[in-house]
Amino acid sequence: MNRRFSTSVSLMFREFAMPERFAQAKAASFEGVEIQFLAEGDLAEMATAAAAAEIDVTLINVDMGDYMAGGAGLSGVPGREAMFHNEFASALNAAEVLGARFVHLGPSRIPTDSDRAACLDTYRRNIDHAVEHAARRESAARLVIEPMNRVDAPDALINDIDYGAALIRSAYAGAIGLQFDIYHVAMNGHDPVEAYARHRDIAAHVQFSDVPGRQPPGDGTLDFTSIFAGIESYGYDGLFGAEYMPRQPTLETLGWMKQLARRG
Repeated sequence: MNRRFSTSVSLMFREFAMPERFAQAKAASFEGVEIQFLAEGDLAEMATAAAAAEIDVTLINVDMGDYMAGGAGLSGVPGREAMFHNEFASALNAAEVLGARFVHLGPSRIPTDSDRAACLDTYRRNIDHAVEHAARRESAARLVIEPMNRVDAPDALINDIDYGAALIRSAYAGAIGLQFDIYHVAMNGHDPVEAYARHRDIAAHVQFSDVPGRQPPGDGTLDFTSIFAGIESYGYDGLFGAEYMPRQPTLETLGWMKQLARRG
């Protein structure tokens, strides 16, 4: 059986209008799509496009506020709780419309006028709210958090895979999954296979891009043949989510797919 992939239609296929990206992803042999920036498209149009392309929506993100512009974001920022709650409610509604399997709660940074302890307290309370709200809605989507890396985001609140995993195990095992991004793990100097082995019990979804600079596989330093096989040896059988930033049209960067789709 071949390995299965999803693709970010927020970072990839950007040479096409948003509604067209779903069909393009399907034609390129991806089995799922991920939407990091819901505000970039119309929800109804995206749902129609995904259904027409017969491609699953694997993951969506809660809106991150000003995070991508270098700001603090929402999920763990004191004083922005109401904004996070509103964006989470919108994302949960989008997950239902799109049939998304995972909802990523989004990263945040420690503001200069706050400290890690206060931000962690806010983050935990926001997670509590998200878990309770999703349960009331009887949402089928699984909530996940994704640790960033200390190189690209030294001021991120959760910027290491081990720290993020410990936070989940401390109070949220079974309620929150770990979004395991090979890129962030490798940028922090961890061996991705060894890190996955440590956290396979809570790992919900695996994403990838080559290091440094979120490149396509083969353009950086990682051996994805060994990494994917190693992760699968510890029981992972889900989609691998391509989340890189093409420097040319996406279809011209997919040479890795044929080689990496083969298992064994």
